[in-house]
Amino acid sequence: MTQNNNTSDKVVAVIVAAGRSTRMAGLDKQFALVEGRPLLFHTVEVFEASPLISEYVIVLNEDNLMRGRALAYEMGLQKLKRIVPGGSRRQDSVWAGLQAFEANPPGWVMIHDGARPFITSQILTDGLAAAQEHGAAVAAVPVKDTIKLVDETGLVASTPARDLLWAIQTPQIFSYSSICEAHRQAIARNLDVTDDAMLLELMGQPVKVYRASYNNFKVTTPEDLVIARQLFTLESQAQNPEPKAVTETVSDKTLPEIRMGQGYDVHRLAKGRKLILGGVEVPFELGLDGHSDADVLTHVIINALLGAAGLGDIGRYFPPTDPIYKDISSLKMLEHVRNLLYERNWQILNIDATVAAQRPKLASYIPSMREALAQVLQIEATLINVKATTTEELGFVGRMEGMEGQAVALLRKR
Repeated sequence: MTQNNNTSDKVVAVIVAAGRSTRMAGLDKQFALVEGRPLLFHTVEVFEASPLISEYVIVLNEDNLMRGRALAYEMGLQKLKRIVPGGSRRQDSVWAGLQAFEANPPGWVMIHDGARPFITSQILTDGLAAAQEHGAAVAAVPVKDTIKLVDETGLVASTPARDLLWAIQTPQIFSYSSICEAHRQAIARNLDVTDDAMLLELMGQPVKVYRASYNNFKVTTPEDLVIARQLFTLESQAQNPEPKAVTETVSDKTLPEIRMGQGYDVHRLAKGRKLILGGVEVPFELGLDGHSDADVLTHVIINALLGAAGLGDIGRYFPPTDPIYKDISSLKMLEHVRNLLYERNWQILNIDATVAAQRPKLASYIPSMREALAQVLQIEATLINVKATTTEELGFVGRMEGMEGQAVALLRKR
């Protein structure tokens, strides 16, 4: 096999974090807090800081796409190309990540587990050098224990020489063209493998093993997470041996953290669409046009909540180009945002929203809107105020071309 049909020296990465954490006793390991940050944060920041990496993608399961987008916004990631939904198997998730670079193929790709947070810049450097020399390279460490090959009855079949055994880690680094071709052949042959290097091995491609670090382990169980937290604490103490002086003002001690956000949105009126406002269907001959159900009231509330929490805007989490969100209920979108707020310990103090519509009259539907919104946000309906107004036949609203919404929201840290 040709090692590299692409002459580009560009290096990209696929960070795979689409697993379901089935061995974590119900805890999602990628977003479990370590040193006050999600585990995935510690992995991603190494690739973000590396001068070797031009760009990267993060592969997440669909349930975690919102959390990943929020993390990316909070970290201010500059090299992140895209967050990609993964597949049912790891190799499916890797393939989804690789395809994100098809339009502009790089020369080399590093594939790394999101749950290996102790990756270092030195491991990346050593791995790329090995891959560029041999066409493919995988991080590994020599095994410390004697390994026994056991048959199906539980009896020892053989004892391989320990000095020939290595425990494989990630990153695994390949020429982009080679690993893509390997995945295409795996799909055609219906192969099921446990790591990407196996695909190349099955086709006779040499794979170089290079030494990484025993600390570069994968968090798989709750016990692993405890060890990871301890290691990060030790690293932090080693880097900052002297405790920092605490300087707090009176206001820091006595005032709660309160944030306000503002939301604004417009949607065009169109025939053949339902009119949904605040999750309530309002009988009318026209509806609001959009990629989702175009619920302008819920959209402005979402934007106000995201703004107050410092989490960007609705388009970041529900892009109108993504088929996943075609015709999605805006209340479902609001539920995702509620979860983001809850994870960051934000409590909703109140919401005040206005819908501008020349027709129809909305007053009689407002109580149902408040109840529907409150149920999703898990707050009392009394904390949500909804107002409806006309524009006295002025502007696009007055001409019945569309509807407009505005909202403000107030949050407090719990």
